[in-house]
Amino acid sequence: MRVAVMSSLAALDANARELWMREEPRLQFDQTLGWTELLAQHASEPGEEIRFVSASEGNGRCLGLLPLKVAARSGPLSPRYARALANYYSSLYAPIVSADATDRPAVLEALLQGVGQLAPAIDVLDLNPLPTTGDAASTASADAAAVANSLQGNGWSTETYFRFGNWFLEVGGRSYDTYFGGLSSQLRNTIKRKEKKLRAMPGVQIDVAQAPDDAQRALAYYERIYAASWKNPEPHPRFVPSLVRYLAERGWLRMGCVSLENEPVAAQIWVVKDATASIFKLAYDERFAQVSAGSVLTAHLMRHVLDVDRVRIVDYLTGDDSYKRDWMSHRRERVGIRAHRRGSWRGQLARLADRSRAVLRPLLRRK
Repeated sequence: MRVAVMSSLAALDANARELWMREEPRLQFDQTLGWTELLAQHASEPGEEIRFVSASEGNGRCLGLLPLKVAARSGPLSPRYARALANYYSSLYAPIVSADATDRPAVLEALLQGVGQLAPAIDVLDLNPLPTTGDAASTASADAAAVANSLQGNGWSTETYFRFGNWFLEVGGRSYDTYFGGLSSQLRNTIKRKEKKLRAMPGVQIDVAQAPDDAQRALAYYERIYAASWKNPEPHPRFVPSLVRYLAERGWLRMGCVSLENEPVAAQIWVVKDATASIFKLAYDERFAQVSAGSVLTAHLMRHVLDVDRVRIVDYLTGDDSYKRDWMSHRRERVGIRAHRRGSWRGQLARLADRSRAVLRPLLRRK
């Protein structure tokens, strides 16, 4: 198997791009090539450089791809890092391995061996958020346990750490009415009462934007609500607008908006791709908290994805917020793997520092 390193998105060859597009139906929306291009264009950090490790057959057909970002050393004693090509917007990351590869573990092994070909040499590798073993979102050769085992066999010390909980709903073919009837009586009564109150207000409108033209108006509403909300400003303000346009062009966007006499009150960005609805962004104007416009909008979008899109999974993506368990049926975890190169004194020094912080952190919290 031939392993190569490509130094940028522009340098990504046709075989690697063909693999990425071939695997797209099995990838979550935030693992696609289009998503990665938007990250690189609108959400990169100063000093980061993109690298792709590829594994190919002798005939050039690409079987695996490992998207990474690398950073220069910040000082003579500091390690050189490589990290997953992902950030706080990302809810899932994994090496891309061809579904029809005859030896998928061997492809993963080649990709992780290829990290050793990065120049200058990498001292610390951090991959997250990875799926765990048995997770339907993982592949047989790309979950966290397989990644850790392969790295350990190739000269790395590894530690697995918790990233976040992920709540999701297994629809099981239910209609929205059947699903809604199975929710807690408290949530059902709240939604019914708040929706009745909201619908009685003058000029109320609830829309779901999907097409590019509709997305522009919905995006303007979302940005007005976000600016008025309690949330911190986006560190990369061009990313979400570019993502909304991309999702609309692909037919994946389901962007819900509640307005009162053309004044936006609540907005949510959902993504429907390959029978999975992913809840990506939520925003509401706190001035209208008494009518729970956000919860009413969640119910409206849930009806849409269950009865119109007929999805199999609804995914809340990141975090263990208490309200998510009210709507979802299952929880799984996303983890990270931090690996330190055993042959690197900088890598081992970083490992010692990481372990020291892990020991001291709970002690400092007690003070």
